[in-house]
Amino acid sequence: TFVLINDIIRLSQIEEQEHVLSDKIDLLKTAHDVEEILRHKADNREVTMTIEGEPVQIYGNQSYITELFLNLMDNAIKYNHERKLKVTVGIEDGKAVAVFSDTGIGISDEHQSRIFERFYRVDKSRSKKIGGTGLGLSIVKHIVAYHSGEISLESELEKGTTITVKLTF
Repeated sequence: TFVLINDIIRLSQIEEQEHVLSDKIDLLKTAHDVEEILRHKADNREVTMTIEGEPVQIYGNQSYITELFLNLMDNAIKYNHERKLKVTVGIEDGKAVAVFSDTGIGISDEHQSRIFERFYRVDKSRSKKIGGTGLGLSIVKHIVAYHSGEISLESELEKGTTITVKLTF
């Protein structure tokens, strides 16, 4: 219950923010920092994390961008069965891009359009076992919107999921 309340408060805070995005953020460094935070969890689940790309800097809210990386990388570790997570940072079409690819359970077509909704869960029985509030991807979506970015998802059942985040400099 405590985690759920914190996530709801966090979502409300992101929605209500209107201040200038003034932190200079290196997305590649953020990916490496989050890799260190999640190292123990990944090792316990025998998931290999690979971070690659080039340093790309944007202006934004560092704590939000770190939270975005934490949510996406943590999900990729939780729902992974081939034991691989790759994060690639770079520039594409004049935007900063972070791509999160896993070899996990995937998301069926019928669920993909709803995956960023609040409290939406693909597999409620699995979610109870793994934990979480059903707000992580909604928080991610709001962080991306807060930074005037775009988020997209490609997924195939039993093959994995790739989430792409594009942000302006």
